[in-house]
Amino acid sequence: MRTNSVRAVVLGCSLFMLTANAYACGESLFRVGKGVSFREYTAPLPGNILVVATTESELAFVERLAAAGHAVRVVSDPSEISAAIESRTFDIVLAYYSQRAEVESQIASTSTTYIPVARSGTEEVSQASNSYRRSLKNDDSVKTYLKAIHRSLKENA
Repeated sequence: MRTNSVRAVVLGCSLFMLTANAYACGESLFRVGKGVSFREYTAPLPGNILVVATTESELAFVERLAAAGHAVRVVSDPSEISAAIESRTFDIVLAYYSQRAEVESQIASTSTTYIPVARSGTEEVSQASNSYRRSLKNDDSVKTYLKAIHRSLKENA
């Protein structure tokens, strides 16, 4: 009879320890598996991305997409897209909205998704958002780009 009560106490303590949050130095930020991030941005679903970029700021932005885990290839002109697609399969093409006709004609026979990038402060922003399921602005944050890319990859998976 006494061993049953000891077992009950041990079992109760064990359950309490398993269900309680683990705190380090009283800080709730250190709960195991809760909100700890080791990298600024990480792509949970890395993809192959083709980007039309020419300026230094655009190329720096491309480096941040690559650092997040995406395989990124850069072309300087939309006319180079078909040659790039012949050598490799791409999931997404990022190019300016003003280049949409040329981009769409070159990816028409592929399963590549085009995400237009509209120039902020122009009518392109509303036109792109009305014409495409997903669009971006040239001054959006890297996080916004990564979210749009992830959602597109997830839909196409």
